[in-house]
Amino acid sequence: MLNLRFQRAFALLLTLTLLFGCESLQKDASNGSVRTLPALQKSPNDDREYRAIELPNRLQVVLVSDPTIEVAAVSMAVGVGSFQDPDSQLGLAHYLEHMLFLGTEKYPEPNSFQKFVDENAGVWNAYTASDHTNYFFRLNAEKLDESLDYFSDYFKSPTFDPQYSDKERNAVNSEWSMGRSQDNRILYFLSGQTANPQHPVSRLSVGNLETLSDKPGSVLQDELLSFYDRYYSANIMKLTMVGKQSLDELQAMAVNHFSSIPNKNVKRPQVKIPALTAAEEGKIIHYKSQMDIKRLMVEFPIPDNSHEWRVKPNTYINNLITSEEPGTLGEQLRFAGLVNTVYGFVAEDYYGADGMIRVIADLTDDGLKNRDQIIAAILGYLELIKEDGIKERYYQEFKAILEKDFANMAKPDPMSQAVGLSGLQLELPVKHLLDADYIYEKFDRRAIEKVLRQIEPERARIWYISQGEETDTDIPFHKGAYSIRDITPAELNRWALLGSTMQFELPPENPLFSSGHNPVVDSKHIKPFQVVSQPGAEAWLTHAQHYKEDKGLIELSLNVNFAAENARASVLSSLLGQVYQLQNLSLTDRAERAGISIGLSFAASGSPVISTQGYAEKQPQLMNELVDHLADMKISERDFGQVVERYRQSLINIKKTPPYQQLFTHYERLIRENGFSLDQLEAALKDVKHQDLVDWHQRYFENNLVRVYAFGNFTDAQVQEITTYAADKFKSRNQPEQRYLLPYITPTSTTRLSIEETTEQTDSAILTGFIGTQPSLKQQAALRLLNSVLSNEFFTQLRTNEQLGYVVNSSASSFRDYPVFLFYVQSTNTDLPGVNERINQFRTEFKTRLDAITPESLEQIRRSEISLLLQKPTDFYSEAREHMADYQLARFTFDRKERFVAALESVTMADLQAVYREWILGEGAARLDVQIKGSHFAEKPFATVK
Repeated sequence: MLNLRFQRAFALLLTLTLLFGCESLQKDASNGSVRTLPALQKSPNDDREYRAIELPNRLQVVLVSDPTIEVAAVSMAVGVGSFQDPDSQLGLAHYLEHMLFLGTEKYPEPNSFQKFVDENAGVWNAYTASDHTNYFFRLNAEKLDESLDYFSDYFKSPTFDPQYSDKERNAVNSEWSMGRSQDNRILYFLSGQTANPQHPVSRLSVGNLETLSDKPGSVLQDELLSFYDRYYSANIMKLTMVGKQSLDELQAMAVNHFSSIPNKNVKRPQVKIPALTAAEEGKIIHYKSQMDIKRLMVEFPIPDNSHEWRVKPNTYINNLITSEEPGTLGEQLRFAGLVNTVYGFVAEDYYGADGMIRVIADLTDDGLKNRDQIIAAILGYLELIKEDGIKERYYQEFKAILEKDFANMAKPDPMSQAVGLSGLQLELPVKHLLDADYIYEKFDRRAIEKVLRQIEPERARIWYISQGEETDTDIPFHKGAYSIRDITPAELNRWALLGSTMQFELPPENPLFSSGHNPVVDSKHIKPFQVVSQPGAEAWLTHAQHYKEDKGLIELSLNVNFAAENARASVLSSLLGQVYQLQNLSLTDRAERAGISIGLSFAASGSPVISTQGYAEKQPQLMNELVDHLADMKISERDFGQVVERYRQSLINIKKTPPYQQLFTHYERLIRENGFSLDQLEAALKDVKHQDLVDWHQRYFENNLVRVYAFGNFTDAQVQEITTYAADKFKSRNQPEQRYLLPYITPTSTTRLSIEETTEQTDSAILTGFIGTQPSLKQQAALRLLNSVLSNEFFTQLRTNEQLGYVVNSSASSFRDYPVFLFYVQSTNTDLPGVNERINQFRTEFKTRLDAITPESLEQIRRSEISLLLQKPTDFYSEAREHMADYQLARFTFDRKERFVAALESVTMADLQAVYREWILGEGAARLDVQIKGSHFAEKPFATVK
């Protein structure tokens, strides 16, 4: 379960008092009147059907019907969150979210619902935000009705069994412990600590063993029941159901399962006091970061103006602040070598009644030494926007982009849509749930000026973030320290003086944006078709069958075999990739605003990969421009120094990520034939000089192969031109058959791979893996079915019952078609030998459970997994990527999905038992073990792996 306390603010969800227009009533014979709400305004590109209703108990429901999908998704948002925690039990809303999943009167067994979802190819989760809590799941659509019987009971008759109280307190505590040393969580908490002490944002929201406990006058179990009884009322709940069933069928399910949720007619709680008053303005806050971060943030308090979503003053201002066009703030500061990136956001309801405009600069070493100059630049650029940035031409361009995006809007993933719509129902009129982000009703100068008037240097809250900050106060409940002081008149004068010497420009009209519609080509290539095969180049093109739109995707890679042969080569390739990204930030930003996303990366093999996706018309031109920039790249000393520092920071910071994430960093290293440790990469970095990188760039003109994969609204000729242009530019000569694939290990039954590392993080983590000794789709299929049965049992035993840690999981995966099965745990309270012992004990005990599975149960799991694989792609981009993995690995039959489905069909119960007996319990597989020992267990040994 996730505690997304600040997710809503960063997503910039629009908020508005709930309004209802014309409505009709339907009579349900057994449940009274069902109110039909106004129709949702959907994109002309959206073929899903929508209906909004209100049940007799005033539960508002949005129904989404799509007969082409094979999964169903459901989300229930409850209009109460951590801001409503009582002072005596901080974290109570989050704790309730955990406890709710542990049984109901009808289904008392803990995690019975989760087990049902897991066995039907599903996923489930929940999160607690500051002002709402969201519970959601996805599973095989055929099981929707049955799943709702489980799910709805949580909101009617949860047991809140006290015997699980300490276990879930420990789960919450583990979640707190996992985040207490993470900078993003600390900074969110610190923003509350330095805000109005009367505002609930100033408190701990996740909770821990200390805050969630019996106290004089406050018994935790009593407070839990009271909180649920007070706030969990149908009239402040919002439900979304997405399924293949018809709207009438979905409505019947909603009425049947959810009409009996009690309606207590409560008023949704609102926080009306401001978080940032005059007393909190005009401050400089120094935070000593845990990771190696160099950051400057300048923020200005603003009152909540979400009611002005139709005219979008915040969007208008943010578009100007974040532009990377020549002459703008970010471009100028990067050109001066002071920042790596500048970005920002406007979150008008971040704290409820108020929010902020925030500009963020990630600094270079020079930038850290010249923070006054950067502050002056930010203030100066904001002043330019005030003086000369309110122009109707910007509005017209933004409006045209939004209109085109809405007309071509892709259907979202069912679960993403369910979660998004349930949350938005709390804030918006149902009519505009789908189009509110795209409505730009008029150019409203007054609304823009009203926001800009809040931007005054005297009101700023400025954050200095680095590991070298001087601090004087520990941060409650978290690692780290901070200090806070007033901005002085001398500083204001200095910034004004510096700013007066700077020159900026506002962004010009975007040449990549076109409001027109490009004709869609005929769909003649149903599967990837080779349109280029020649010395130096190969290219494949596929046309959309399901989503024939004016969109496209192109991936161009410069395939080389030398760029990851040792640690030094890997470092040089990474640095070159970072210079390339840095030099193309302006172009990337310009394309993004025109509806084309650019991806610039260097693969693990060291091969450059350029990708574009979005509106198709300008992509060929854009791809050629990006190829030119890579081939003609000039690397300055400043660029070199900047990326070396960034890369050094990234290596250091990997060691400070949560331990369970570090597990997978080491896992990837172990399964590669030439994987390099962080220490090896750091050592290689120290010896790299500027000329080395210049020379390394030239090596890419030797022995390379241009590879192109294109999907969507392109002709054969367009893809051929893109491919041959790049091949000529890079003097490509390698034959397609010489394409290089990054080598991975060849496991045997005697292979034993292990890593033991320590971390500054408090928790420990362990990963136990089993790898097949030959490529096998059938064994991959068997492991996928096995995990559908095992994962919930593993979670329930080690997490729910034994509380070993917050992260308890298993997974089935593969590399180069070698099957892999993993167990992994991050623990706050148990040392590595103890966790390892419990994993081993579970492995032994689960055999009895596996042997008891009936043929009917296995068949149900199989059918659910196959339905998930065979469902129609949900949108253009999911269709575009259907054959991408086969292409990247040179599997040119492009039939892996069909073969995997056939493998699933062939797996028997005997196969499952055999793979478990021979791999998980026996010695028939390669063994992989990664252990990360946290600081709380520094005196404890690593586990002995047998």
